[in-house]
Amino acid sequence: ADVLNAVSALADCSSQLEHEPLKGAVGNATAKLVSQIEGHCRELVSALLRGATAGEGVSSNQAAYDQLWTLRLMGKRSTLVRQWIMEAGGIAAVARVMAVYPAHEMLQKEGTWLTYMLGGLEGWAELLKHAKGCAAVQEAIAWAVYELGMRQLERGLAGVSEWAEADMLVTLLVEALQSPGATLGLRWAICSAVRLLVLEQPCRGSLFMERGGARATLDALAAGQAAGENGSGLLVAGMQLITALVDGNAAAAQQLRGAGALDALVACGLSLPGKVTDETMWTLGQIGGVLPVLQVMFKAPAGSGAQCSGLATIAKLVWQPLEEGLQQQFP
Repeated sequence: ADVLNAVSALADCSSQLEHEPLKGAVGNATAKLVSQIEGHCRELVSALLRGATAGEGVSSNQAAYDQLWTLRLMGKRSTLVRQWIMEAGGIAAVARVMAVYPAHEMLQKEGTWLTYMLGGLEGWAELLKHAKGCAAVQEAIAWAVYELGMRQLERGLAGVSEWAEADMLVTLLVEALQSPGATLGLRWAICSAVRLLVLEQPCRGSLFMERGGARATLDALAAGQAAGENGSGLLVAGMQLITALVDGNAAAAQQLRGAGALDALVACGLSLPGKVTDETMWTLGQIGGVLPVLQVMFKAPAGSGAQCSGLATIAKLVWQPLEEGLQQQFP
């Protein structure tokens, strides 16, 4: 710290001195010193990036995490450091590190937020492109999208509704949702992130549907149901996403019905109690109206909560029907 203070003092002196030859001598010495520091800093950034991407057997997961953490801390304080990282292929390099250590949760988060620091939402989009086939990296990005969006909403910012990169993110996330290696965690994260993007701009839901999102979401629900209690989080997120997709969008509701959403949601409603039933009933009512809700109510075991959830859903549908055609289902 003392050395840095001395360099700062020299820089101040070189700009304030008025008489030669001292002014020139101090100015030249300061410029040379700053140039040397800059050169060594750039070498350090390159070394940290190379070290982090060295791979297993050369760089431990903790060492890789420390290197990414150091790069992010330096980048937060210096525009020049961010430029150096990008010039060295930083986002692609970070993607490689994250792919090498998929089980290191802290490293996944550090790499994700380092990428955001480097390129913002476009940086995340680029990271998703590099991360195809790596569920852990894709999951970390999806949760980061959700976290950033929620943080901005809680602060009263326009946030998600004005993200110019949102369409690109929706496209890349639905591709990840359709990937053969999609895990429960990845599906949960994507359903949560896309729901937030769609809620703020419903037109994004049409893009999601056009890219095969209906089938991918129903497949996610099936995976969550098959996982039992471990899949409850995914079930809630998936059904919330479907509700966001069909809210005020009759075409999306029709497309989901055509893809078999009613049967899938009825099955979910009969399989798990509690909060999942609440989400199931409302989603089911949004897509199919009162009849499938009654079907679940009658078939669900006593004490499952389906009856109470169903009645609450029917009450909402009476006041807020999705389509005029649904009103015909009521006596």
